[in-house]
Amino acid sequence: SLPGRRDALNGGRAVISRSLAALVPALAATAVLAAAGPLPVEFDYDPAIPTPASVLGHEVGEWHVRHDRLVRYMERLAEASERLTLEVQGTTHEGRPLVLLTATAPANHRRLEQIREAHRALADPARPQPSDEQLAGLPVTVWLGYSVHGNEASGSNAALHVAYFLAAARGPEVDALLEETVVLLDPALNPDGLDRFATWVNMHRGRVAVADPAHREHREVWPGGRTNHYWFDLNRDWLLLVQPETRARVRTLRRWRPLLLGDYHEMGSSATYFFQPGVPSRINPLVPPGNLELTRKIAQHHRRALDAAGRLYYSEETFDDFYPGKGSTYPDLWGSIGVLFEQAGARGQVQQTPNGKLTFAMAIDNQFRTSLSMLRAAREHRRELFEYRRAFFAGARTAAAADEVRAWVFAVPGDPARAAGLVELLLAHGIRVHELARAIETGGRRFEPGGAFVVPVEQEQYRLLRALFERRTEFADTTFYDVSAWTLPLAFGARDAALRGRAWDPRLLGKPVESAAPPAGTLGGPVERAYAYVFDWDPEDAPRALYRLLDAELRVRAARQPFELTVGSASRAFRHGAIVVPVGIQEPERVERLHQLVAELVAQEGVDVTVATTGLTPSGIDLGSPGLLPLARPRPLLVAGRGVSGYEAGEVWHLLDRRYGIELSMVEPDRLRRTPLDRYTHLLLVDGTYASLDDKTVASIGRWVEAGGTVVATRRAAVWAGKHLLAAAPPEREAETPEAPEEPEPDTEPVPGPGPAGAAAPDRPAPRGVYADFERERDAQRISGAIFEVQIDGTHPLAWGYREPQLAVFRSGVHRLEPGPDPFETVAVYTGAPRLAGYASAENLERLAGSPAVIATRRQRGVVIRIADNPNFRGFWRGTERLYLNALFFGPLVKSTKLRDPRD
Repeated sequence: SLPGRRDALNGGRAVISRSLAALVPALAATAVLAAAGPLPVEFDYDPAIPTPASVLGHEVGEWHVRHDRLVRYMERLAEASERLTLEVQGTTHEGRPLVLLTATAPANHRRLEQIREAHRALADPARPQPSDEQLAGLPVTVWLGYSVHGNEASGSNAALHVAYFLAAARGPEVDALLEETVVLLDPALNPDGLDRFATWVNMHRGRVAVADPAHREHREVWPGGRTNHYWFDLNRDWLLLVQPETRARVRTLRRWRPLLLGDYHEMGSSATYFFQPGVPSRINPLVPPGNLELTRKIAQHHRRALDAAGRLYYSEETFDDFYPGKGSTYPDLWGSIGVLFEQAGARGQVQQTPNGKLTFAMAIDNQFRTSLSMLRAAREHRRELFEYRRAFFAGARTAAAADEVRAWVFAVPGDPARAAGLVELLLAHGIRVHELARAIETGGRRFEPGGAFVVPVEQEQYRLLRALFERRTEFADTTFYDVSAWTLPLAFGARDAALRGRAWDPRLLGKPVESAAPPAGTLGGPVERAYAYVFDWDPEDAPRALYRLLDAELRVRAARQPFELTVGSASRAFRHGAIVVPVGIQEPERVERLHQLVAELVAQEGVDVTVATTGLTPSGIDLGSPGLLPLARPRPLLVAGRGVSGYEAGEVWHLLDRRYGIELSMVEPDRLRRTPLDRYTHLLLVDGTYASLDDKTVASIGRWVEAGGTVVATRRAAVWAGKHLLAAAPPEREAETPEAPEEPEPDTEPVPGPGPAGAAAPDRPAPRGVYADFERERDAQRISGAIFEVQIDGTHPLAWGYREPQLAVFRSGVHRLEPGPDPFETVAVYTGAPRLAGYASAENLERLAGSPAVIATRRQRGVVIRIADNPNFRGFWRGTERLYLNALFFGPLVKSTKLRDPRD
């Protein structure tokens, strides 16, 4: 930046004004001079404060900043300026610190807790409210977060300039700004992705900038820097809290409750600049109208900031505020104003676009401009923001009192760990949860104390609570930028019910839940007389325990049929899939290790283990029965690379590696042919196109399956597997689809109509449509994310562990699995009225009703398992993860179910 270089050389004065920027537009391309737009005042920079260039070794935008250098600069600023403090909120999977810079006047730093308490009071109408005099002296809190997608790097690079401005800018209006605001600057929301992208771009940066969009600098290799370490989209995780980056950040937001939040992104290079409010008809209906009104007022500041430099932009189009799990929408449900910014991405130093050459410096400049316009908007609308916060929670209290639903009750029978996970997620969002005090039966379901929980609606987070529990099926708009449903009890496979009318009794509220640690496991029976160790397959922790046993090379069995054991004077029933570890069949040198490991599983994994002292059972199969099937340690291979969904590959990686400690190998599609598949037991294919696999590769996979391998394919990969691995003759090769878009878009597969596309009956005119309505009609036929119900066969190995015949699955896309001739292959089917929540057109509902959701087909000694949906969706759809884990552990147990023709 020109002023940064000038200050570094001579400490000169940088006097700027809006008129100067208008008269000299070329100068306005420099990031710090961009302050001319939002701050039409004179100021200079304190020469005692280090400039970015003095620490980085280069000007901002000359290179893409690495995260370690960004953090070092923030540390230097905090050391040099009494306006700033720096803290570490948490760490990423790769150990990088998540830093937060707090900027305000020095006097405010001395009373930060008092400021936080005053903001908390605004959110609680029952507490004494700040007086007008107190509000007059209360700073407004603003959170600015940058580059949650690591390859949208203009945000984090602009954060260097914003931090420098907050630390070094001097002048009367700057002083007033710092006195009236507390700025929480989060300079890198995704450090792991940011570093991955910076490394890619910097390693391909030449002395001469290349604007050609085809240049390697602009074309990251898969999976790119957008996502975090496990390839999760962190901007979809705010509601789900699966990743450590989001959990740390939400703790910060809950502690501070900022009134205004800026979320800085990039979009396609051919675009311009976007700032909210976005499409008005696609705002979540739980957000009060005042949010849109204030966002429109704040947008005027961004308009002026960008007008001053003659930049192109737009506002009330494309993006929406419906799914509350994004950085700019999550705050809208707890009384804040979230604002999304989307800058056209250079994705390198410079790129040719329809709007001319887009430089990285220009992208940084725009992000810097709107960062300062956010601060000015916060200051100018400070009292309105305070009043909105107070009205938001007063309105929430009124709405909660009028709501016919008085509470929700939920339980996860047989799985205390999954129930604890749901409770823990609610507590992390500040939602109050109680133990169930007495038994209740409602809606045909019974809930018992000891394993059930109650969530009353009359609480501070009422609006967020409604968003998490409701099953919305009616919408003002049929276009969704993201998903249309996310009901938490359904995601966790919980049994839940809304309590209203006579079903509600305040005496149902038991003790408030303070923490959600799952109960410790138990070991029942005399270990010294152990004939076998037995545990249920139902609990969420059982697969982790099973893998540890198999990894220790112990001989383990799974029960194909139920049985009972006598434990003392009582009997204990075990269902399909129960795990049995006989002591007598183990290698002698491993028996002692078995006893030690069982004790560890009880203490560390929370499983309840029963000691069987005899192989004879009072009912059901005995412990030496052929119905106890031997299990082998899975050795899965995941195909991950170009053409494959990075999100879904990352979800499998996270599930197996992080959640269950299962060793997972990954291979690029173009290396699959040269990979010896006999090293692996499972080949995992997630959503994507596999057209790049040539006929020889497909044939080798087929031979591997016939020799005993198991393929687990989800979504479009399931359709591909049906065509290529199960067909009598290989079909024609499919054309390869282009790389995934920068932002995930709804599925675009067409819904089949009544006849060939464009065909019309000869005796009637061809159908006509209004051209302008095409996009709306197209979007209405997408399923961008809804919750469907399937009926499962609980006796099938892939359904072991499920206690109820109905299961909620997350549905995205209009692809459909075709049933085969063998009816016993179908593990799950969509019900006749499958939608539980979210949007799906009547045509799609009719088309998918009754169709297969999971099919397991035996091919000689191996199995091809096809799952129509993504059972690991975003790492939080824990109710269907068991389907995937069953495919790993029990897939090889699936036997041929072809009936002999009686005529043979």
